[in-house]
Formats: sequence, C-alpha cells, structure tokens
Amino acid sequence: MWVRRTRHLALAAGEEALSLTALSLLTGVAVRLSPEGRERLLALPVRAWTWTTDDADVALARDGLLVSDEPSEPFVALRARDRELSELGWHPGAAAFHLATRWRRTRTRVPAADGSYPPRPPRPRPALPPFHERGGERIALPAATRDGDLYGLLHARRTARSFDATSPVTVDELATLLLHVWGTHGTTRLASGDTALAKTSPSGGGLHPIEVYPLVRRVEGLEPGLYHYLTRDHALERVAPLDADAVERLVDTATAGQWYFAAADVTFVLAARFGRSFWKYRRHAKAYRTLLLDAGHLSQTFYLVCTELGLGPFVTAALNDDELERALGLDPLLEAPLALCGCGRLPAEQSRLDPSFVALS
Repeated sequence: MWVRRTRHLALAAGEEALSLTALSLLTGVAVRLSPEGRERLLALPVRAWTWTTDDADVALARDGLLVSDEPSEPFVALRARDRELSELGWHPGAAAFHLATRWRRTRTRVPAADGSYPPRPPRPRPALPPFHERGGERIALPAATRDGDLYGLLHARRTARSFDATSPVTVDELATLLLHVWGTHGTTRLASGDTALAKTSPSGGGLHPIEVYPLVRRVEGLEPGLYHYLTRDHALERVAPLDADAVERLVDTATAGQWYFAAADVTFVLAARFGRSFWKYRRHAKAYRTLLLDAGHLSQTFYLVCTELGLGPFVTAALNDDELERALGLDPLLEAPLALCGCGRLPAEQSRLDPSFVALS
C-alpha cells in the first residue's frame, strides 16, 4: 500500500531512554514507539507517498500515525479525518496541547457547604508571595481614584458560589446578558475576504470564534434545556430539551463536581469554533492562545454585566470537556468548550463559600 506520514501528530520523549510517544490527532490515541519505529516514522515524508509492504507500517497507519490509500476501514475514515484537519489549519503542537489537557469524568476537590476543604497532601514548597517585587528603584504614583458606574462595577464584581433559590433569573435578564456579552453589534468586510464582528469584548483578528451555549436550569419565561445563541439575530435555538434536574446534573458533571455552580440558574458554555480563527491564522503557533484570551475577555465582560444586573457570576475552566462535547454534539477538534460562565441571583446572606476580602491598608 501507499503511505505518508500525517502532519497531525505530536511527538514527546518517553520515560525510558530513547523511547518516544506519538499522539495521533486523527484518533486521539498515544502510541509508544520503539527506537526503530521512531526512525521509520520520521523517515516517511508528509507530502509524498511511499510504497510499503511492511506490517509495521500497516500498524502505524491503523494507529493514525500514517495515512494510507487502503480502500477499507479504518484507513478510509482516517484519510478523511486527515484531510478535514488539514483544511481546518490546526497547529500540531496546539492541537496536541488541546487534546492532552481535556478532562473526562474528573472530580475536583471542592469545599463542603460549611466552607471546609477535604484533606490534601502537603505542598512540595511554600506558596509564592502574593506581591512580587524585583528590587528596582521605587517611584510613587498618583492616587488615581475614580468615581462613576464603570469603576463601581469593576470594584463590585465578585465570583458567586451561592444563589437565591426563590428568585430566578428572568428571560429579560438572560437576553440582556446574551446581547451585551456575546451579541453582534456590527460587521465589516476584511481584506482577506472574511467578516469581522463588532462585540463588547476584543477578539483576535476581530473574528469572534467563541460560540455560547446557554444551559438553562431555571429562567423565568423560558423552558429549561440546552440552547445555542444566534448572535446575528439575537435569538436562541434549542439544542436539547432537558428538564431542570437534568441540566443541574449536567452542570455538576461538566464542572468536575463543583456542586455549588450546578445550582446556578443558567450556565453558559464558551465553545471555540476553531476553523473560524484558523482560516486566517493557519497552523499559526499563537492562534490557540488567542482563543483562550477571547474566552477570558468574554468572561470579564460577563462579570461586569452580571454585576450591573445584580446577579452573581462565576467562571471556571475546570470542566469535563468530553461530557460537554457529547451533550452538545461537538467534535473536539472542530468546536470545543474552553470555559463555563454562569449566574444566579445573589442570596440575602453571604455563603461561607464566598470569601470576604479586606481592603488594602
């Protein structure tokens, strides 16, 4: 058969001397290679086809490290996947990092309702000091205090881990969050032929590849379920009709057991549509970083709008990617969750889960 090496793999040194592990992005499977297998794999070109009758090459093709012209499965599906990822434009190192850091069925150490944490092993060293100094010449700055709504919101924003169970978020408040955090407010054509979007947060290249999926548990005026926000039309489309209890269980699983976030009225999945960014930044070493920055920008805007509405927000990147992808029907190399935001109305009394901060003196 004819074979070539796929460009969609990542190589890492193994624990044993001279061993190598190859992660196939076609299959998501890591394959341990012998020194001979490593040399054979690296000797095969990416762009040119090579004739082989070696059983070892057949095994490498089955593992998704080589692409072959065989007309049977799994070779046909792997060849199609190789073509799909080549057209998409992933940087191999970024794709390997993305796959290697996904979680499945993970449960985190979280505090109990009284705020106490479960025991954990001792840290290998003391924590770094919270305030970093380099020891250079010190120059005093003006006080720079400011009044106004923006500055008030910036200082009032907090992460919430408890929510009022008697007063749900309303559909008007949900609409306000969606419009002013993720809504599109203008467009312009780019020289490359793409379209840049104007939103309330910055985005790499103005492309805004982050989609938002509201997981509605309890919103007054809207049925529970999984939705997708249409940013151009300011409308929701239903992805799956789940009841409130099912949404709560999904959020608990998705947040790796952070049970307090599962009590939020609505949770927002921030999912990157990779091809939207990679079409312009094709196999670019920094493209994946901009997606993480985009998610951070949106989260901060979400916090500010929630605070203005009197809602308690949260954001977490400790999520079980696999379960969320299956619930939303997402392919992890085409569109995948990067973070979760959520909110509910703040309770009358502060929970022990929500820390109290003391002003700097």
